[in-house]
Amino acid sequence: MAGLSKNSDTLKMAGEHGFLPMSLNLNPGYVRSHWDSVEAGARKGGRTANRNDWRLVREIFVADTDEEAWRLSVGGMMGRMMGEYFLPLLSDFGFKEYLKHHPDVPDSDVTVDYCAKRNWLVGSPATVAEKLEQIYEDVGGFGQLCVFGFDYLENPGAWRNSLRLIQEEVMPRVKHLVPQPPVATLAAAQ
Repeated sequence: MAGLSKNSDTLKMAGEHGFLPMSLNLNPGYVRSHWDSVEAGARKGGRTANRNDWRLVREIFVADTDEEAWRLSVGGMMGRMMGEYFLPLLSDFGFKEYLKHHPDVPDSDVTVDYCAKRNWLVGSPATVAEKLEQIYEDVGGFGQLCVFGFDYLENPGAWRNSLRLIQEEVMPRVKHLVPQPPVATLAAAQ
């Protein structure tokens, strides 16, 4: 069950009923608040929330170098979707705050480049692994990473290569990122 806003009712419902919670592709500092909603719902439903169940959606593009990844993401379909669709949509609903790393950032500064620098995982395998570790730390841990998909019809080889690099080079570098089981689970297992 996906959540977008702070104090998300849908994420509370996910926690309450044991559904898998999923946070959408927003600024990690903002997404951190989503886990509070999952835990609040779990308490209401008499459950214990487990971060291993939490899914995070991220825009990810990996290439051999940081420069190539930037060119193929910001200058490709990721950048186009963000600039032509997602940013205008969030702006129309007054939701650009969800992408900001700090509330004082003017809406006019929330551009494709801003999102690529602050929210996306773009770069070489080493860079993306480092950024992923930082997001993991920023949100307090999560169980699954969902790649936001794009139509790279004009360059499908670049998209396939990015997915391959994620699987073969990024994921092995971050396999140690496993959330601790909830305290209640540890107590019950003993």
